[in-house]
Amino acid sequence: MSDPLVTRPCTEIVLLRRRGLRSTLVLTLVAAAGGWVWLGLPFAALWAAIVLVQIGLNRFIAARLAAATTESGVRTEWLIAATTFVYTVTYCGLPAGLVVLGGSATAMVAGLAMIGAISLSSTSEFVISRRIGLASLSALALVTTAVVIARTMSEPLINIAFALIAVFGFFFGVLQFGMHRVRVDRTLRAAVAEAKTANAAKSVFLATMSHEIRTPLNGVLGMAQAMEAGRLDPIQRERLGIIREAGQALTNLLNDILDLSKIEAGKLELDDEPFELDVVLRAGAASFAAVAADKGLDLSVEISAEAAGLYRGDPARLRQVLANLVSNAVKFTDQGGVSVTATRDEGGLKLTVSDTGPGIAPNRLGQLFGKFAQLDASATRRHGGTGLGLAISRELCELMGGSITVDSEPGRGSAFIVTLPLKPIEATVPSASVADLAEAAGRFELRVLAAEDNAVNRLVLETLLAQAGIVPTTVEDGAAAVRAWAERPWDLILMDVHMPVLDGLGAVREIRAREAAEGRSRTPVIALTANAMTHQVAELLAAGMDRHVPKPIVATDLFAAIESVLAEPAMALPSDAA
Repeated sequence: MSDPLVTRPCTEIVLLRRRGLRSTLVLTLVAAAGGWVWLGLPFAALWAAIVLVQIGLNRFIAARLAAATTESGVRTEWLIAATTFVYTVTYCGLPAGLVVLGGSATAMVAGLAMIGAISLSSTSEFVISRRIGLASLSALALVTTAVVIARTMSEPLINIAFALIAVFGFFFGVLQFGMHRVRVDRTLRAAVAEAKTANAAKSVFLATMSHEIRTPLNGVLGMAQAMEAGRLDPIQRERLGIIREAGQALTNLLNDILDLSKIEAGKLELDDEPFELDVVLRAGAASFAAVAADKGLDLSVEISAEAAGLYRGDPARLRQVLANLVSNAVKFTDQGGVSVTATRDEGGLKLTVSDTGPGIAPNRLGQLFGKFAQLDASATRRHGGTGLGLAISRELCELMGGSITVDSEPGRGSAFIVTLPLKPIEATVPSASVADLAEAAGRFELRVLAAEDNAVNRLVLETLLAQAGIVPTTVEDGAAAVRAWAERPWDLILMDVHMPVLDGLGAVREIRAREAAEGRSRTPVIALTANAMTHQVAELLAAGMDRHVPKPIVATDLFAAIESVLAEPAMALPSDAA
């Protein structure tokens, strides 16, 4: 009989076959004890010994099959079906003996109950494959037919016929149930496979779109950052600010979608590092100071004495939560102001973002944290937004072991309360600044190799590095980067990932392999790429990258990564000029 399940790897069939082994051993010992009561110790002991030997033999066969990964599924199924048939016939020996030789009504009831239980358990074999399930059920039907004939030999032929009809009717019902389980299992497997395919397609789509959108955004925002450092008249600076705000809004939207994808896949990871609460909160609110000022709103940050200080956790995600709350508060508040307060109590750190906006009706509060939720379509058209910010904020708070709640009343504003189980620590947080790097670069020539195939992105990178007095040597593909690395020593390599000839992953793997083979010291490599998804970053670091800076490149992030990687003992900057 053809069975689409034979395409399963033999290791999967074996693993499915092993399930329930412990319960089978327990039931075997219990059955042997019952056989001892009705059939005597020799019969029960011999039956138990044969069954246990066959269980051990099946385990041995299963181990061999699991090791033979190249064996065809059909051959594996036939072998397991044959051993299942022999094992089932043997196992049915005890209940058959209880029915035929037990000598009492209780023994007969016990034997029939065992046969029924074994029959029902055989339906689980159908989920593994129909061949194995039919082998088990056929063995049961054969033994049961023999038992009925042996038990009713002295009765009229019509009685025997009706008894056999009843037996076959029972097994036909079991067979139908087993086949139904096959169909359900097949449907579920197809649905799971389809879901996996769809999820994989979604991941590929998100990764591709992320890369394709981030690459041109890097040119827009990178040059905007570089231009802001120059001399501009007020009108030019205002227009440039609009460009940056629009580009940053698009970047935030892209990041929200990727964060949501990571959260749904359970792949979002939190950092654990010391941070200064005051710095994080004021940085999270400062991004919206200009917008608040334009609307005539007061934006304040107040940190109580007991809440101030250093904490350990993920400052970037905390800042993201705060930014989402402050952004919404400023967006929907037209008069008054927005305040951020931090306090501590027994529950941990409590952050409250309050506004004097229109407030939210009680019957709408439950919709606030839904994905893509918008309470007011007209407000959405007026203010923009996707409705992802609050959903992501709630997920992040829960990942950090905390919670987020809201207290609001129409006409009296809203207050979002974030509670996190963070405890203050006594430590110092090393600070990094672009000015420090510029000063260090002025003392010696920092030898930086940059691999980037996109001409606009090369210009952006050169312009940003020039702010710190760094003049990089640029190449246009990974193979050229490897050649340049081999020709002279470098203090740092900035490596794009998607490049012609040899990509960034291949280039860094080649460099790491040659470093090990030639005994050269490790050259720090920072990945500058639009690959920003969690699994992509993990792949970059596993390949030999030391840091990751996503595109669009933020100048402060780039310089922080450079300072961080060069500050490591094995990668310290040289003490004299090169």
